[in-house]
Amino acid sequence: MANESEGLPPDLRAFLHTCIESIEHVELLLMMRGSERIRTARDVATELRITSAAARRALETLAARGLLEVRVGDETGYRYGPKSDELGRYCDSLAQHYITSRHEVLRFVAMDSRLSIKRFADAFKLRDPEK
Repeated sequence: MANESEGLPPDLRAFLHTCIESIEHVELLLMMRGSERIRTARDVATELRITSAAARRALETLAARGLLEVRVGDETGYRYGPKSDELGRYCDSLAQHYITSRHEVLRFVAMDSRLSIKRFADAFKLRDPEK
């Protein structure tokens, strides 16, 4: 069976696999990339119509992966700021492919997310000690 996302370059697929956990992460990263504005979890929650807790988790995850800068103040703020040129190039590639091949990007992320969840769940399956 052919890979459903074979139109995406291997390096972009690797970036998505290692740095992006969900479609929500794609949308958040691209939203942040499109602006120099510092956003709080509350701002992101309002813009993406998700809970503040979900926004905070997503922001913290992308920041931990070196894709966002963190500004600590009265309220923690985040701004697009890849820690390396290489990460910046991957984000640029994601943005380009999101425009030209949005369906492929979203399908890859959704499929990869489901496989990760299944692998995690399989790790907790009880094994028959006789086998």
